[in-house]
Amino acid sequence: MVKTSGHTRKKRIVFAKTASSLLLAVGVSCSAQKIATHTPPPVFTEQQRLDYEHDFMEGIKSKLMGDFPNAANLLTRCTEMNPGDATAYFALSEIYTIVNDRPAALKNARFAVQHDAKNVWYKLHLAGLYATGQKTDSAIQVYRDIIALQPDNPDMKFDMVILYLENKQYKQAIRELKKIERTYGFTEEVAIAQYRIYSAKKDVKATEKTLLKGIEKYPYELRFYGLLAELYSSVGKERKAQENYQKLLEVDPENALGYISMIEFYKDYGNEKRVLEEMRRMYNMKTINPDIKVELYLSLAADSVFFGKYVAELDSMIAQLAAKNPDNLRVRMVNADRNLRQKDFAAAKDDMLFLTEKVTTNIFLWEQLLYLLNFLQDNEALLESSAKALQHFDNSYLFNFFHGMAASALKKYDEAIVSYNRTLECMAKEKSPDKDVELQAYVFLGEAYNEQKTYAASDNAFEKALSIAPDNALVLNNYSYYLSLREEKLDVAEQYIKKCLAIEPASNTYLDTYGWVLYKLGRIDEAIAVIEKVIRNGGNDNPEIVNHLCELLVRAGRMEEADRVCRQALEMENNSTATVEQKINSFKQHKAD
Repeated sequence: MVKTSGHTRKKRIVFAKTASSLLLAVGVSCSAQKIATHTPPPVFTEQQRLDYEHDFMEGIKSKLMGDFPNAANLLTRCTEMNPGDATAYFALSEIYTIVNDRPAALKNARFAVQHDAKNVWYKLHLAGLYATGQKTDSAIQVYRDIIALQPDNPDMKFDMVILYLENKQYKQAIRELKKIERTYGFTEEVAIAQYRIYSAKKDVKATEKTLLKGIEKYPYELRFYGLLAELYSSVGKERKAQENYQKLLEVDPENALGYISMIEFYKDYGNEKRVLEEMRRMYNMKTINPDIKVELYLSLAADSVFFGKYVAELDSMIAQLAAKNPDNLRVRMVNADRNLRQKDFAAAKDDMLFLTEKVTTNIFLWEQLLYLLNFLQDNEALLESSAKALQHFDNSYLFNFFHGMAASALKKYDEAIVSYNRTLECMAKEKSPDKDVELQAYVFLGEAYNEQKTYAASDNAFEKALSIAPDNALVLNNYSYYLSLREEKLDVAEQYIKKCLAIEPASNTYLDTYGWVLYKLGRIDEAIAVIEKVIRNGGNDNPEIVNHLCELLVRAGRMEEADRVCRQALEMENNSTATVEQKINSFKQHKAD
């Protein structure tokens, strides 16, 4: 019996790239440089290397799909195979951060930094975990390490100032800020940082002086007017507060960048309520370009902590923006992300079809669409869309492979065979082809040839698949089953199914195939014993297995038992109009060795 998902015969790849993959940074690249500073790289056999690369890629794909338990299992296995794999530790830390398992996130972030001590991205992630966990002293120490690596990076220095501020170490914050000012001058960032420090200290005079100096040097910077207005309001100077709010509006009453600046300030200042209020006001302004609204959304969404906290509010604004601007490409792109994240795959499909219709030469968009259609098993749309994609990217092995899978599912085997062969031709030109896709291409090609009764080509394709993965239980089982159906090379079929069962001895599907091979070899009593074992192990709910036992009992002449089992099979086949006698007679007519 062919190993399947449910009762379908094809094992499909169903990974799909999701929300964060379209426009938001994933945070890790599968091709990222891996530098192990404490653990030497392991010496892999070729099969171990293939297993490792497969687990890593599938782990990242599962992470993108939101299947975090599977992603964590696969990536943990990678760290067990290669304890110095900083990239896997970092990806695990990101996963545990998302699912709010802070101890595991922190543990893996430390490992990532330990094994790649010069990776600033890993250190920033670790510092962020420390900071959100109220371990500010530890976060500051990590930032000192980062600044030692990047002494000319002012952003890192500013971040450390903010950490001192949040830790109420005002003297240290002012000292570091003065160093920045001596190097870079009185910039807007310096002014805002000074404002935050003096405000935290409740030093009204110093705060006012800083903001007035900011307005003098940057008269068109709206934030200073707004901040000064708030300062005056907080100390009861309503007139001065009103004057500064009016000045802000006089500078530019509908300036999109002014809104963005104000929103960014409120976010930096921690006033998240005002961030959302101002964002809603900006989104309701018809005069502001939708693309600018998308940019604001992306800038806020890039902060995973803020985005996780306010995802419902932000998504609501994007949904409204998409409803008002259905023809805007950037709006539809982020809306596709939103739909994927909310698992509204039908709506995401509409977005992606629209995008690929308008932007036909973007391979990334086509890839996202085909992954999604494959995940949905929408074979008609997958066949049509992959054909359109191939008009622009005919050398893409992945697009040819998707086209072949859709054709196979629709029983267009001639078309599928052409696509699978084209897949393999394109893969032969790749320096590092995806071995998993190559394996499946050979397996599906073998099945397509088998359906067309081109058995020599089918056998050749299965043998090629086994040359790639000689211990793949699924391939061993399916090839053995096809040989048994044809009653050819039964000695080979028995060899392969025994090897398959040595790998997965408890599989009812594989035991059923073994029983069927024994039957075709004329060893009926052995076959019955095997199938009865399958029935005892839970196979009694599978009509194909029950029918196999019924046929074997008929061939063995055990008619009373055959009658009982056939009745059970007919009860499971709701649409069958056959009688027990007809079913038994049909089995009697089957030719047996």
